[in-house]
Amino acid sequence: MDFKREAKVGLLGLVGLAILYFGFNYLKGSDLFSTTEDYHVYYKDVYGLEVSNPVTYNGVVVGRVLGLKPDYEKDIVNVQLSIKKDVKLSKNTIIYLADDGLIGGKLLKLKIKPGEKLAGGSEIKGLVEQGLVQLMQDRLDPTLNNVDSLTLSLNKIVNDFANTGQALKVLMANATTTTVGVNGIIASNSKNLNEITTNAALLTNNLNTLTKSLDQQLKPILEKTGSFTDTLSHLKLSKTVNSLNSTISDLHKVVNGINAGDGTLGKLTSNDSLYVNLDKTAASLNKLLADMKENPKRYVHFSLFGGKKNK
Repeated sequence: MDFKREAKVGLLGLVGLAILYFGFNYLKGSDLFSTTEDYHVYYKDVYGLEVSNPVTYNGVVVGRVLGLKPDYEKDIVNVQLSIKKDVKLSKNTIIYLADDGLIGGKLLKLKIKPGEKLAGGSEIKGLVEQGLVQLMQDRLDPTLNNVDSLTLSLNKIVNDFANTGQALKVLMANATTTTVGVNGIIASNSKNLNEITTNAALLTNNLNTLTKSLDQQLKPILEKTGSFTDTLSHLKLSKTVNSLNSTISDLHKVVNGINAGDGTLGKLTSNDSLYVNLDKTAASLNKLLADMKENPKRYVHFSLFGGKKNK
């Protein structure tokens, strides 16, 4: 009986150790009821990633983080992963370190791309996804810097207001004085302003009357101008122009004939014999006149008593 009791205690202890072992591995992220494959990925900084954090694909948990081993020489962290074998990874697969909600937890997201199959135990290329908190921080930093600059500017304005307040008071006093002076000028010249307004109204009426008179006088002139334009349009200008063109054509023919030596005028212009003969005749006449002046008795015989004729 004692032996059976000890066997039961030993068996119970073994079962307890087995449960403890498998339970510990389960808490570490090992899946006891499915076949998995181990991989690893390197990160410069894991940003708080812990063992047993999930590995997801399109929001579905397909694995766990098995371990984190810092490499102090290379200044990187080796993240060991356990992923189900039915997840077909390729050499082009990328795994992102991302935020798991707003509370700051971390998880790993698989992005599977087509390519050659990745063998178990291989390295997966790892990238860090910009989280919502980091994105908000990047957006808020410039805004906070602008708010800081605005606060400094407001503080400077408030500090300088003590010096500018007196200047503003003087400016307001001068503005008040100027307003009072302008009101006084307007009050003292109200009569003149009324007369100016009345004269402006009379001038406007006179201009209206003059415009109407000019309109009445211009209408007959415009009507006559229209009649004159109609008369010009009815003239037979084309016939006159054709007759003028015919006359010019005939004149061109006459001039061309003269240039060619046709007719009397053409011969006079083209033949110089008439000019030579006229020149010789003029020379002979000049000699004859000169001889008549020198010897008039050769050509004229006059005697009261009938004298003897000379040979």
